[in-house]
Amino acid sequence: MITLKNIAPILLFILLISFSQACCTGNFGQHADSLFLVTEHVEVNYDLKSPDEKHFLPYVLEEVSGLTFKSPNSVLAVDDESGRVYEYNLNKKDITHSIQFYKSDDYEGVELLKKHVYVLKSDGDIFRFPYTSKKELIADKFENAFTSKNDTEGLGFDLKNNQLIIACKEEGSLSDNQTNGRAFYAINLDSMTLIERPLFTIGPDQLKRFWEQNRSFEYNKDRIKFKPSAIATHPISGHYYILSSVGKMLVVVNKNGLIQATYPISPRILGQPEGLCFSPEGTMYISSEGEGDRGYILTFKMNKPD
Repeated sequence: MITLKNIAPILLFILLISFSQACCTGNFGQHADSLFLVTEHVEVNYDLKSPDEKHFLPYVLEEVSGLTFKSPNSVLAVDDESGRVYEYNLNKKDITHSIQFYKSDDYEGVELLKKHVYVLKSDGDIFRFPYTSKKELIADKFENAFTSKNDTEGLGFDLKNNQLIIACKEEGSLSDNQTNGRAFYAINLDSMTLIERPLFTIGPDQLKRFWEQNRSFEYNKDRIKFKPSAIATHPISGHYYILSSVGKMLVVVNKNGLIQATYPISPRILGQPEGLCFSPEGTMYISSEGEGDRGYILTFKMNKPD
């Protein structure tokens, strides 16, 4: 005889399966996909649901926080604490070199430009040193008007204008310059001085306006949480690609800061994405902290519209 006692375990199992599917593949996917929008101004696109490769990093890079392209087989990475830059070989799947450039602190971004490495600290300080075979050196340190309140997490570049680009995760204002939204600033590479007027700002209002102007259906307003954790320049379009770990989003903007595309990021694929870079051919690399396990890098090949 069928009783409530007999049915209860079966009902519980069905409910758990349904909930799991809704969270992982059903409702979550529908809500997230409503934030996917690539306009005609973007020449290429990426499928962030299907990475082409996954590289698990050694445990010393569990808290990988920045990434930059070095060669077809290797990238440079920096972690939150060690004051060390690591070269990770994508073919050997291992660290092949590292340089201790400063003492332990909170480092968030890294760029390799013209044979020099630039590392960003969370209070805005920039460290510069040549990339050599040495295992230890003292980097040049450049201070500026940023403070820990700005929480600078993203470091990119604009070679056409000979600038580094810094993304503020939190407060965007500097001195008497008040801003709305998250602010992005430039540092002149020759003088290493900060231009204290932001290049552009992005906030929830701009994102809402972008979706409402280009979409005819509801989008997931609860996902509009934008706090930049990385920025990189696309080698073909020249657009800035901005990663937001909070809110799980990738936003593409032009040089004027106008939004051109948005990609939702599944937390199942990228738990805490904080590093971003491109190969010259357009392959995108995104690194994520390990959250108690090994950090990892995902690669995404570029797709061109038909």
